[in-house]
Amino acid sequence: MTPWFFKALLALVLIGLQRFFYKVAAERGCNTALTSLVFMATVAVVSWSQFLCGADRGDPRLSMVLWGLVNGVAFLASAALTIEALRRIPAVVGYSITRLSTVFATLFSVFFFQDRLWPRQWCGILLAIAVLLLFARRSAAGSPAEEVAGRYRCGVALALLAMVAGTVATVSSKFAALHADKWGFMAIAYSFSAAAAGLWRYRQWQNVSSAALKAPVIIGIIMGGLNLIGFYLFLWALETGPLAVIAPLVGLHFTIAVLLSAVLYRERLDFRGGLGILLAVAAVLLMKA
Repeated sequence: MTPWFFKALLALVLIGLQRFFYKVAAERGCNTALTSLVFMATVAVVSWSQFLCGADRGDPRLSMVLWGLVNGVAFLASAALTIEALRRIPAVVGYSITRLSTVFATLFSVFFFQDRLWPRQWCGILLAIAVLLLFARRSAAGSPAEEVAGRYRCGVALALLAMVAGTVATVSSKFAALHADKWGFMAIAYSFSAAAAGLWRYRQWQNVSSAALKAPVIIGIIMGGLNLIGFYLFLWALETGPLAVIAPLVGLHFTIAVLLSAVLYRERLDFRGGLGILLAVAAVLLMKA
């Protein structure tokens, strides 16, 4: 097992656990803006401390600031949209759609970095598109009421937007891993995200009662800790490994989140939902180099 593959595998597990806490936050009715603020701030503070202490050997450059800002915007959008989507649709649908961002990140890697694709990987791309269409056409089973169907469609739309934002975040991470100090990049990206989360729905999180603060703060800190280590490992792997392989591999983390959601929150998998997640996993596996 190559070093970059092992790092990516560890990143898969840690980020999968972190993504599960999106579901925990949604189920507990946590304030989205406040949870995101604590999450981003936790990563930003630790990253700045590591960067200023010289934990990484990279030098500050314009590219670090540029990719940090791009990643910060994309990551905040992906996180917030994912939480909002999970308020409207089951985790099996939300996570499966958002993780298809790895398909588009892989395509970018193929065309920009000239990574080669084997025929089975092209099959994976086609299969992933089929999964996307499957979930997009999935009706709100058992709830014929139009408002419920509308809520479901809204959730799918939010998940699709989260997928686009996730693609941008993944691609920017590759450029940062190649050309920027990793801790500095993370510090800038998450500082921007934390600031944006603080301003986003300012009145909403400012009006949270002291009794309702505990859950968002605890969940946000846990998410921040898991993401801090997982994302650094992801960047470390990208420094020497191919994006076309690492993105699909780490993209499998949604299966951990879905499995935990099914076990702990008793989310029922109907035939189409179960088929969709199996096809999504198969698509990601087919795209591995």
